[in-house]
Amino acid sequence: MTLCDKCRSNAIIYQRYSGMHLCQAHFDEDVHRKIRESLRQTQLFGRGERVAVGLSGGKDSATLLYVLKNMFSRRKDIDFVAVIIDEGQGVAQAKLISQMLKVPSVVRSMYGATGSNLKSDLLIKAAQENGADVLATGHNLDDEAQEAFLKLLQGDVAELIAGGPIPWIKPLRRVPEKETRLYAITHGLYHPKSECRPFADGWKLEVKRHLNGFESRHPGTKYSLLRSIERIHLLKEGAIDGAKPLSSDGK
Repeated sequence: MTLCDKCRSNAIIYQRYSGMHLCQAHFDEDVHRKIRESLRQTQLFGRGERVAVGLSGGKDSATLLYVLKNMFSRRKDIDFVAVIIDEGQGVAQAKLISQMLKVPSVVRSMYGATGSNLKSDLLIKAAQENGADVLATGHNLDDEAQEAFLKLLQGDVAELIAGGPIPWIKPLRRVPEKETRLYAITHGLYHPKSECRPFADGWKLEVKRHLNGFESRHPGTKYSLLRSIERIHLLKEGAIDGAKPLSSDGK
């Protein structure tokens, strides 16, 4: 059995991009650190907030709600509502998770609705209708890197930094998909046999395949893409001189 590089307990994961073997406790600590760093960047939680969390019932959104609920458990000025979008699957699991975490939930159906950004529009509308100040979704590092890669290939950088009617945050954006999956499994939030893979078009599948190839050959590629988008945001805000670089291990 491989040992943790920090405490010599049994390791449950090897991070190629950091070169570290981590046990359960230090893996959890690392995931929480990355989430706190992402939240700190938003500058939103210095005061009370009502947070709408997009909950699909999958590994990412389950991990997000679990961590946020525990992270802010002592903050009486922060509360949560789970927004479940009915896409024909995952609703029962999402409701189960919200009940387990004692977070109220609302369900919105995609049936009969129209629009190019239908799911996003429904999430935002439901968040506003339920008095949320912030919308949080479970997009992980892989999601963010793939979206950035795709938009850059399409020459649509503006879409990556577009704003909305309420702040939309992605606290898992520094956590690789493999790690959100492991976190969800080890905390009893998700079972691999229950996984329903969403449809992805040819463009996105090709981008995912190429990006995973780059990451395999050059660990840290996905963090580099995320860092690039963060710098574009800073350039837009005229604050590039104050930027804190994101290292290849997300620190």
